[in-house]
Amino acid sequence: MLTKRNVVPETMRTTSRELRILRAGMDAPELISNCRVLTLLDHSSRELNHQLRTTLQGSQQPVLKLDEGDLRLTPVDFAYLLSRRLTNVLAGVSRAAVARLVIVYSPSWAGECRLPADAQRIRIAHRQIRDLLRIIYDQETAGQVQIIYGGFVFEEELADVLCDSNVDGVLMNK
Repeated sequence: MLTKRNVVPETMRTTSRELRILRAGMDAPELISNCRVLTLLDHSSRELNHQLRTTLQGSQQPVLKLDEGDLRLTPVDFAYLLSRRLTNVLAGVSRAAVARLVIVYSPSWAGECRLPADAQRIRIAHRQIRDLLRIIYDQETAGQVQIIYGGFVFEEELADVLCDSNVDGVLMNK
């Protein structure tokens, strides 16, 4: 039976904050400070592209939050949504600049009702994000972008989520 203890965040509503990230093999979370969080579904692709490019030119750490909404999209639907939106948001962003980016996959559905297959769904979504970065840029650049899971995760499934090579960490509560 699943418990209510979780190790992941409150929602990321503010645009500037600090993030605590737990990575595989680490005892304590890593702190990333002075972040500017941009949410993919909150703005038009053109507006978000402008905000991302502006943030990349400044001193703030750019964090792009991906949320597929309240629905549990199939991997095919998620890949289509991701491809369409992320490609437009990253238009004109150089390889060197995108390597500074932190992507947080934080689906709204993750806080409502957890299903046994959700750890696999999380791993698939992270792989699809990394694969799209490989298509847009290249293998090396895709590997440099940090992709963090920012949704609800039970302690019991944390190791299962973190063992995937496409999941660079899990966002923690403060």
